[in-house]
Amino acid sequence: MRSRDFALFGLFSTLILFLLAPCWFDARVALYNFGDLYAYHYPLQHLVAASLEQGRLPFWNPYIFAGTPLLANPQSAVFYPVALLGFFFPLILAFSWSYVFHFLWAALGVWLLARACRLPRPAALALSAFYALSPFLVYRVTEGIPTLLASLSWVPWCYLAWLCADTWLLGGVFALQFLSGHPQFLIINALGMLLFAASRGRTAFKPLLRLGAAAIMALGLCAAVWPLTWQFLSLSVRRIWQPAFSLGYSWAPKLLWTWIRPDMFGTPLAARFFGYPSVFFETSCIFLGFSGLALALLGLFRNRPRAEPLLLIAAGIFVALGRHNPLYRAAVESTALDFLRTPSRFLLLTFWGLLLLAGAGLARAGRWRFRKAFYAAASLALCAELSWWGSRFLKPQATGPFLGFNPAIAEAVGNRPERVMTDPGLANPDKTMLYRAMNVNGYDAFYLESFAFYAARSEGRPAADASRSYLTHVDTPEMRRLGVADFVGRDGRLKPAQGPARPLVFFTDAAKDAGPGLGRAGVFMENAETWRVTATPSPRARALAVSIPRYPGWRAYLDGRRVPLKRWDGFLQDVPLSADTAPGKTLRLLLRFTPSLWILWLWVCIVSWSLWLAAAARGAAGGQDLRKLSGPHSC
Repeated sequence: MRSRDFALFGLFSTLILFLLAPCWFDARVALYNFGDLYAYHYPLQHLVAASLEQGRLPFWNPYIFAGTPLLANPQSAVFYPVALLGFFFPLILAFSWSYVFHFLWAALGVWLLARACRLPRPAALALSAFYALSPFLVYRVTEGIPTLLASLSWVPWCYLAWLCADTWLLGGVFALQFLSGHPQFLIINALGMLLFAASRGRTAFKPLLRLGAAAIMALGLCAAVWPLTWQFLSLSVRRIWQPAFSLGYSWAPKLLWTWIRPDMFGTPLAARFFGYPSVFFETSCIFLGFSGLALALLGLFRNRPRAEPLLLIAAGIFVALGRHNPLYRAAVESTALDFLRTPSRFLLLTFWGLLLLAGAGLARAGRWRFRKAFYAAASLALCAELSWWGSRFLKPQATGPFLGFNPAIAEAVGNRPERVMTDPGLANPDKTMLYRAMNVNGYDAFYLESFAFYAARSEGRPAADASRSYLTHVDTPEMRRLGVADFVGRDGRLKPAQGPARPLVFFTDAAKDAGPGLGRAGVFMENAETWRVTATPSPRARALAVSIPRYPGWRAYLDGRRVPLKRWDGFLQDVPLSADTAPGKTLRLLLRFTPSLWILWLWVCIVSWSLWLAAAARGAAGGQDLRKLSGPHSC
């Protein structure tokens, strides 16, 4: 980039800062959203930041669903550099700065891509606005899912690295897109690049080879996370949920009207809007403005329109139709596609194809006599139209009503070796994470399959869906075994369970009953991943039951000796006592969680990043990467 590029892009950056003000300099307000920021991402990142402050990696989350993996959850974004803002600064301010960064990062990626394709600066500005100010990105803020915006901001950088034939750079970009927190857009983007390359016929071999090599490299760079995520997915409710969950957010052909008029069927900002806001944000997210539509049409009707944009547009619509597409519906019912959710997110391919058409239209205008005036008008029109629409959604919202702290609840249930149950009517069961209270209900993208069955057994009916649980009965055998002591009602008041809460660790007899008189056990939670138990068995005790979900990575040490952990009661774990265990003897049990093969995956990740940084440093020393990014290319 030259000085004129910096000056023009600086003006665009000022527009972004204006649209996101005052949130990026006022920690008391956040960007308006429909709840997921407060109900999910804020508690999750609060827990991650607190764990890092204690000098440990957050492997386990004991505060929802009676316990669930944390590092394995990609939305925890533990290893994503931008997520470290929450470690150093107030969390709400960190989210706002993350939004600013990712909007600008998305715009800069498109800018460099356009300049590498020989487009002049005003045309690059027009395409940057086309992408970064589009509802496809803006709605992710209002939806309250910052990881979606983060992942989308890396899409143009993937194409830029690929265009520059830099396999090392592309592998690093793929890795950062995965680590940003939402792998689905990485998968969709990689599939789009695969289609893009395959459509080039005889010249496709080298781009496909670079794409495959970069994907393998990214697997090494992300080895500290993706094997854990895959293991978690394979044991989660996504393995057993019905195809309807995978087809829930399907695009309908009538929504094509929203490309021209986004409020054609209303918006969640309207008082009389009927429907789920999340469905609107996921399915009505393409709006080009009249100027963007004109550019795309201009690129479509050029002398020799290229096949790649049309293929991407068609492929995106084909999959996004979801339940309206019999072929896709059949594929979901018979393949691993049911692990994915929200088919409408494949509209990313369509949106990127439209951007490529707009770029082709700008390139065609480069032969006109009045091209400079045309470029200036296109840039101003796109910035004006998309900013006008986006400003309706990018508005400040006071955080107090959503994140207000209840000292009475915190004192009653926080940091105690017992569990609570929140009323399913409460919109934010994960808020108990802020109080460090262990909740048997919860809200997450996915959780353990065994918990869903356990919850249904407790309630006598299904009590969970794809992302949330609805436990209501405190005084059941299952909830007593989980140590549930209190019920938090909708009014925020505590209602104690009828009987005394059972400890989180207790003795069972030969019949696997956990009645009184089997011994005493006390639990000290050193942290989420380390529990220390002191227990004294009676003559009838045969095992020590542990109120922790059965999951690979938990290990037990009884009096310093490694002992096996076995599944108990279908969901929990127990430590069998040996026949020579003396009654009345004080036993010391250490429970510790570290993800499966963690040291191996960590070393793969460290070695991969060391090689990648060495290659990047060698390229930067020779100016190679700089020339690749700044030089012209044939797009």
